[in-house]
Amino acid sequence: MGERKKERWEQSTLQKLHLVGLSKISKLGPKTSRALISYCGGAQQVFRASREQLLSVPGVGGKIATNLLSQRSLSAAEEEMQFADRHKIEVISYLDAEYPQTLKNCHDAPLVIYKRGESNLNSQPAVSIVGTRKPSSEGRDIARKFATTFSHNGFNVVSGLAFGIDGEAHGAAMRAGGQTTAVLGHGLDQIYPRSHTGLARKILESGGALLTEFPSGIGPEAYNFPARNRIISGMSYATIVIEAREKGGAQITARFAFDQNREVYAVPGALGSTTSVGCNRLIRDQVAKLVTDPEEILDDLAMIVKLKERYKGPEGVDPPLDEADKGLITVLKAGAAKAEEVAEKAHMTLDETYRRLLDMELNGLVRKGAGNNYKSAV
Repeated sequence: MGERKKERWEQSTLQKLHLVGLSKISKLGPKTSRALISYCGGAQQVFRASREQLLSVPGVGGKIATNLLSQRSLSAAEEEMQFADRHKIEVISYLDAEYPQTLKNCHDAPLVIYKRGESNLNSQPAVSIVGTRKPSSEGRDIARKFATTFSHNGFNVVSGLAFGIDGEAHGAAMRAGGQTTAVLGHGLDQIYPRSHTGLARKILESGGALLTEFPSGIGPEAYNFPARNRIISGMSYATIVIEAREKGGAQITARFAFDQNREVYAVPGALGSTTSVGCNRLIRDQVAKLVTDPEEILDDLAMIVKLKERYKGPEGVDPPLDEADKGLITVLKAGAAKAEEVAEKAHMTLDETYRRLLDMELNGLVRKGAGNNYKSAV
């Protein structure tokens, strides 16, 4: 390895170590972490900042500042990276090319994710399939049909390795010869549920991946799963809900997807069926579009992927922007704004504004945050 290449590799590893260190600080979420990185000028600089500097960042309180100043999380981060190396776990930061590009565009995307498996998470567009842990036989059949169709059309089928719809989606994708990714609510030193250990092994053997934002030693606590669900939806172009109860993970995932400006679809069910209440409610609330067959949404997905591909250029090269796109970026650099405000300031129709904003959001040039406010990411 040449000296310059070695230096770049060492710098990248050091940067990743500090990002893992940030992710290990209790109560320090991704959004506040990014604010710290931006304010201090880098992850390494965060750990060199004074208490006064740290406390000046919104969201940083005394406990977080104390934990950062102690630098104990850096020791924990070093142990984590050594563990990952021993167990063939890939540590991927949001600055790495391997990080899922669709997830990177989410305002609360994790700083670091951990992956087992050989698959490239950006090689195929992803679609998530979620639903109840106790589906009907019809629901299982529908999940298998959707997963098979998406696999045959070149999509990575993403789900959560849970009982029921999740397991059916993973299994069908593999039988169809497709790629599937399981997003977990715990560290990669364990599998939950335990009875799905065999399924997890098959996913890896088929060329798929196990993915999580949680380091080793973090178990499947109930409060981890809503956080897990935002990753399932965030890395997917669309989320399809097949049988969901009134409350539960599938509902949470669908609403995350909606907030992340992703496509959401739900398969309707019979009135009075406990496994159909969630899907019917998502459709009623206009969170999800009604769908009864996977073929109905392939055209929608193809259009979204085409928009993404249109801007895709060589690695490290910024996508081409015409004058209208540059005008939108100029407006957004002045401050976050809703699409209607952007259209008015850019002297553009609302439909054209939405189309261009979607193009640029898919490519990471624009981000959509709370309250549907867009802001420049460049």
